[in-house]
Amino acid sequence: HPNQGKWSALNRAILSLDADVAICIDADTQVTPDAVSKMVEHFQNPRVGAVAGKIVVGNLVNTLTRMQALEYVTAQNFERRAFDRMNGILVVPGAIGAWRVSALRDAGLFCQDTMTEDCDLTISVNRVGYRVVYDERAVAYTEAPQTIRAFLTQRLRWSLGMFQSAWKHK
Repeated sequence: HPNQGKWSALNRAILSLDADVAICIDADTQVTPDAVSKMVEHFQNPRVGAVAGKIVVGNLVNTLTRMQALEYVTAQNFERRAFDRMNGILVVPGAIGAWRVSALRDAGLFCQDTMTEDCDLTISVNRVGYRVVYDERAVAYTEAPQTIRAFLTQRLRWSLGMFQSAWKHK
C-alpha cells in the first residue's frame, strides 16, 4: 500500500476489520492492561460511537515534560470529563481511542482534510448522531515532546488542525 498518510493507513485497517469496535493506539503509547476492556464496555450502549481514553505523560524527563503532564491532567482530562456530560468531546485522541466501526463508516472514515484527523472524525461521528464518551479508567501513557522545538511543532499542528476542523464543520 503506498504511503498516503496516517489517515489512509487507519482507513485501510478499519475497512479490513471483521469486528464491531476498532481500537486505535499511537506507536509511542503504552496502555494499561485493562484499558481496552474498559473502553469496550461503553459499546453496549448502541448510541455510543466513540470512547476517548485518559492520556498520561509517560516520559517525565525534564521540566517541559513535567509541565505537560500537569497540563494533560488539568486541561485535557478534566476538560474531557466535563465535555462528556454534554456530549461535547471534540477529540478522541490518537493515543488511545475506541470507535464503533459502523459509526466510522457512517461518518465517512478518517480523511486528509485537516491536520488533526482524530478531531475531524470525532466531530463527524457526533454529527451523524452518535455519542462520544470519555473513560478515565482507560489509561494510556504517551511520549510528550522533550524540546521546545518539538513542543511548538506539535502545538502548531494541534491548533491549526482544530481551526481546520472547526471551519470544516461550522
